[in-house]
Amino acid sequence: MRFAVVAAAAILLAACGPGPMPEPAQPPAAGLVALPCDGRGALRPVHRTYCARHRHYVTGTVAAVLREAAERLNRRHPDAAILYMEASWPRGEKPMPPHVSHGDGRQIDLALFYETLDGRPLARPPTASGYGAFEPPRRESERVCVPDGGHHDRPDPPADRTWRLDDERTAELIRSLSADPRVRRIFVEPHLKQRLGFAADPKVRFAGCAVARHDDHLHIDFH
Repeated sequence: MRFAVVAAAAILLAACGPGPMPEPAQPPAAGLVALPCDGRGALRPVHRTYCARHRHYVTGTVAAVLREAAERLNRRHPDAAILYMEASWPRGEKPMPPHVSHGDGRQIDLALFYETLDGRPLARPPTASGYGAFEPPRRESERVCVPDGGHHDRPDPPADRTWRLDDERTAELIRSLSADPRVRRIFVEPHLKQRLGFAADPKVRFAGCAVARHDDHLHIDFH
């Protein structure tokens, strides 16, 4: 599940200019591989800092699922790419602070898809980190978590925002991943589970009010 947005902002302050990504101090744990970091293709990081900080490792199975899903999505939407944020570090140990999970290569956070208010697809989320571009409920009665001093106190975007969730591409991504037997579960807020058509899908779940909002990203768990 997602780390605090303060932490997300902090990692993006790290120096991260052009050039190759530094190698980790130790070889990755057995079975872990690095996701692509070159910023090209249908699977790439939201920001290259995730690679610079060695938080882009997954199992070979996870890498294969993501590549296949990205290729399927890209065939229908040639300009679209699956953009990832935090995955796991190379040591293969769980949890990976400040997350309450991640670390063993079987969890990853993926960006949602967004569009302009007149329906033009955006190539990337409207925030640098990929986190924090919340898609609030359309009706306040759909909001499950009440402010309590925790993660769900993060404010909704301003009313004059120039972007919104791209329902079609986001739903396609969820549908593609949910159909894959190698995917264990997908965390998303209840109002998006309903809105995007996954009310009857047992893999698409609510992570609860004690953890971060999941209407700005998807958290994917794999077997």
